[in-house]
Amino acid sequence: MSKAPNLILANNKPIKAALIDISGTLHIGDDAIPGAINACRRDVIVTSINATRQYLISNGLRPHCLVEDDLIEKDFKGVAMNDPNCVLVGLAPSKFCYDKLNGAFRLLSKLKEEKEAAQLLEHADDCGDKPSLIAIHRAKYYRDSDHQLSLGPGGFITLLEQTAGVTAHVVGKPSRVFYHAAVSSLRVDPANVVMVGDDVVGDIKGALEAGLGGAILVQTGKYGIGDELGNKTDGVLPTLTLPSIVEAVDCICSSVYR
Repeated sequence: MSKAPNLILANNKPIKAALIDISGTLHIGDDAIPGAINACRRDVIVTSINATRQYLISNGLRPHCLVEDDLIEKDFKGVAMNDPNCVLVGLAPSKFCYDKLNGAFRLLSKLKEEKEAAQLLEHADDCGDKPSLIAIHRAKYYRDSDHQLSLGPGGFITLLEQTAGVTAHVVGKPSRVFYHAAVSSLRVDPANVVMVGDDVVGDIKGALEAGLGGAILVQTGKYGIGDELGNKTDGVLPTLTLPSIVEAVDCICSSVYR
């Protein structure tokens, strides 16, 4: 077996924790990445869905959902959805059709008009600064169960932003708030954390811009040849690029115990 490469975090900080992406890094569709199960044991899981649920409840938001029905039933129990005051968008292939998107556009337009009217009447506090468009994440594409690339929610979120004249609040990656929440749950400094993922924008650039000490790009999932060169990330480069989660975990462990 070849020796694992040395992983050096920014400012030579020691590694105390790792954040690991799931889709495309641990599995593609229903198929686990070879070796991923043995490489990882997930004790603490902070997902963008969990974070979104908490955000909605904490801010009194009642979403009109462009989210798959099984996800709503499983992960959004307890979230009020009557008389919606925002639109929630996740990865929802069955909902990205004209009628559903047009319904979301009409609601966003109505909410924007109501907010502008309240501001004219100097009742801005009635609407507050709560966003009307919430995105669980805004990945442009992902590796589907047939191992081909498929459209993610990002393009549909951009469509709603441009047509309704609003800006989405992104709860999950690459949001800095999401990364800071995940790191906070581990009770370590961001500079002591390394991110592992297949998405050079959401996982690598997002983590490094959020202040994490390092980011390993794995060549599985949505990885494309040349992603590590910085062309998609305004020059932000991964700390390391490795074949899969197996090599990434070996590298992290050998760096911790070296």
